[in-house]
Formats: sequence, structure tokens, C-alpha cells
Amino acid sequence: MNIQQYEEAFGALKNGEVKAAVPLLERAARETGYASDIINHAYTLALYRADEKPRLADVSFHVGKSLLQSDPASAMDYFQRGILAGLDPQRVRQIGEIFESWAASRSSVRVGEPVERVAHVIGCLSPAYGPARYLKMLAASLNHQGVRSTIFTTEWDASWFFNPAGEPHSQPMAIEADTHIASVEGDFVDRAEKIAEAIAASGIPVAFFHSSLAEQITARVAAMRPAPIQVNVNHGAEMAADLFDGFIHLFQNAIGRTLFSSHPAEWIPLGSDIESRQQASEPVNRQGLGLESASTISATFGNLCQFSGNGYLKALAEVLKRFPKHFHLFAGEGNVKAMRGLLHGAGVLPRVRFLGHVADVASLMDTVDVYLAPFPHSGAHSILEAMGAGKPVVAMRFPPDSVYNSGAELVGLRELIAPGEANYVEIADRLLRNPALRQKQGHALRDRFQAEFRPELLGERYVGFLERLVHRPVAPG
Repeated sequence: MNIQQYEEAFGALKNGEVKAAVPLLERAARETGYASDIINHAYTLALYRADEKPRLADVSFHVGKSLLQSDPASAMDYFQRGILAGLDPQRVRQIGEIFESWAASRSSVRVGEPVERVAHVIGCLSPAYGPARYLKMLAASLNHQGVRSTIFTTEWDASWFFNPAGEPHSQPMAIEADTHIASVEGDFVDRAEKIAEAIAASGIPVAFFHSSLAEQITARVAAMRPAPIQVNVNHGAEMAADLFDGFIHLFQNAIGRTLFSSHPAEWIPLGSDIESRQQASEPVNRQGLGLESASTISATFGNLCQFSGNGYLKALAEVLKRFPKHFHLFAGEGNVKAMRGLLHGAGVLPRVRFLGHVADVASLMDTVDVYLAPFPHSGAHSILEAMGAGKPVVAMRFPPDSVYNSGAELVGLRELIAPGEANYVEIADRLLRNPALRQKQGHALRDRFQAEFRPELLGERYVGFLERLVHRPVAPG
């Protein structure tokens, strides 16, 4: 490529013409042997903006490997781009092995009991971030058990390739813990070192890492082993690196998929504060939504990008066809163009409401008769909130060790778990036709929620797991 062609490539990216920029930058990257920082950055940015995830994963992993010896911080940056794009498990594990090769020796410090202080390492604190909401409940519950929490954020995606603004993403949250918001100055290694130094200086004996390998700064902190005991909390994908003394899994199906079965592991189910939030919220009634004519209303909440699978939308369309006065609510962010197209084609779009981002779905619960969990991505947090609000939930069943079975695992009632799409529709049909059945199943799910998923149970279960770890013999470095 000549200078004019390079200018054309960068100009297309700058002007938002990503479809034109991608092939030009791909050619430039190949011609330079992926050795130009500027071109590699521009090419992967163009692939990200064009939503070319498989190519972004491949290119980022290739560039990351090429930088390992000369620039580990930039290698981590590109590995993070690849994992974000959906890098396959085999190559994610290769990245985990790199972190293992960087890891400090395991601590030989004996931790006394009872443990009265713990650290939590998390990407950011924000009410919109699921793990942060979970951590808010956990910190309060641990405090009830006499265990104080200190939170260290990593701000892993601030000042990064698709988000260059040099500001932490954490936002004010009312949380029962001391908080340390990470600096976003420096490269990935610099930033990780500052966090690890702060954890080590605190003298806190146990650190919980609420992250997967997708957050490379968090992984680097774990590799430095700043706390005598380290635990990975699996919110959906465990960190694929042997840097921990134990693992906590929020879903039972994750235990069967763990890469580190020799380490102590505990299934500690999710919790939800939906009950207290419902009490504090001002309910939105049907009139407020303009749905006075609805005979029944179903709902689905969460990331709409995960709801566009044809199977789920076809099942929803069939339910709407069977009940001419039935309406459905979607609450969550995401591009709904494809969803609208399919529902329009089925002739049911006029009875579907896309509410966009809703600050707290607790206010909507009184309007909902049935919660329809999407599939294959079930949106476990939203299912749990519907259960806590006493709403019957229809969920799809998958193999017991599948990540997609989390929704069915939470629901736990055979009558509400469908082995296939036709069964899913039939379960919804029975619930919508029978108010007494809705009430019965809603009460059963609320009872299950009370027994297993109240936030007060988290601290007790974490303390029990900590006792196991403290009594375990110290492993050699």
C-alpha cells in the first residue's frame, strides 16, 4: 500500500465507514506483518465497530502472542480484545497458562481464624453491573456475620481501545464496604501493580476475585498473589488460570465444567434483594403502560442482544397468537431491529412493548402475570427476581452441565421447565389460561426463593467456605 491508501484506510475508520476501513486495514496489517502498533490498533478497532467478532478474536490473539516477550502489557490488551470477541476456550486456556507462568509463588502465610476482613476485586462498581449489585448484597451479608469487606476495582475497560476516555467507570453505590477505585493511568501492567500493592499493603488475608480471564488486569493482579488466600467467584465463566486456592460458583452446573477440580469449590447460589426493592419502589400499573385492554401480560428482562434467537421469539409469537388480548413487555438495552422484524412477520408486534433501559424492574413486577425466560441465554438474574416477586417463570431445560441450564436450575420446578420449544409454549398456555395455577406456581417459586436465594444467606455460606479454606493445609508454591 502507498501513503495515499494508508490515508484512505485511516480516513474511512475516522469517518465511521467501517465496512470500507476493514479490508483496507486488513491489507495494511498483513503487509506490515502485524508489526505496526498503529495499524494493529486501527484494524482491531474497525473489526470491533463492524461487529466482526471471529476475525477480531483471531487477529487479537495473534497480535497478543507476538507481543508477549517485548511488551507484555500490550499483549494483555490484545488478549482482552480477543476474549471480548468470543475467543474459543482452547486459546483462552492458553492465555491462562501464560498468566500461570507469570505467577508469584503461593503464599506460605497461615491465616488465623476467624477471618474478620476480606477483599473483593471487581471490574467496577456500578448499579448497572450485575456483579457489583451482587457484591453489594454480599458485603452487607458478610457484615452481618462479623466480616468486613474492602473493595478494589480494576476499571479494566476504562481508557481502553473501544473506550479511550481516561475516567474510571465506577459510580457511587451505597455499599457496606471501604472502596478503592483503581487508577486508569499507565498500561495494563502498571495498573495491575498498583492494585496488587494496595491489596498487599492492606494486610487483608483473603481476596475474592469476581472476574473471568476477560478482565486481564484482574487476572494480572491475581497472578501477583497479593493476598495469602485467593478465591475466584464464577459469575458465569471461571478464570481459566490456576491462580486461586478455591472457587465459588454461583451455578451448580459450573462445578462440572471447572478446569481445576483439585481445588476446593463451593456452589453458593445467587441472591436477590428484589423483595426490599419492590417495597421501596412505586409500582407501575397497566394504565401507566397504556395496557388497560390487556387480559394478561408476560415479560422478559435483560440484555436484548441475547434474545434474538429464532426459537425463543417463535415461541413468544405462538403464545401471543393463542391469546389475542395478551401483551408482552421487554425491558433492557440492545438493538431490537431484528426482533421487531420477526415479530412483525408473525403479526404480533402491536402487542409487544419495548421499554428500553429500566432503572429497576421491581416497579414493573405488579403488572406481570408470567415471566418468560429467554433461551438459550436464560438471563438468570431476571429469573431470580421474578421468583422473588412471586411470579411463575417458564424456563427451557438444557443438559445439566450446560451453562444454558442456569435458568432451569434456578426455577427447579418440573412443571415450569420445558424440554423443548413446543413444551415451552404449552406451559405458558396453561399458566395464562388458569389464574389459580399462576398463583399456585408463583407461591411455590417464592417459597423456593425464600429457602435458597435470600441475600441474607450469602454471608453465612461464604463464611462456611472460608472455614474450609483456612483449615486446608498450605500448598507448596
